[in-house]
Amino acid sequence: MADIVLKVVAEAYINGREIMDTGVAMIGLGGDNAFCGSCGREMMHEMPIKAMLVNLLYQCSCGALNEVPHDS
Repeated sequence: MADIVLKVVAEAYINGREIMDTGVAMIGLGGDNAFCGSCGREMMHEMPIKAMLVNLLYQCSCGALNEVPHDS
């Protein structure tokens, strides 16, 4: 399990990708902890985010759009 700080994406770079609102927090059954690249809030706890094959954007409650950094 790793702590991952997500990368903030400007709205101009959404490029038609789906946006998932993480709400208060998403909790999984094992995996990584993901934090907003803007405000630092934990958005996902124990989610296998690096194993997901989709190219989603994750919206934090602060309004920032985030993506998994390519080097994580």
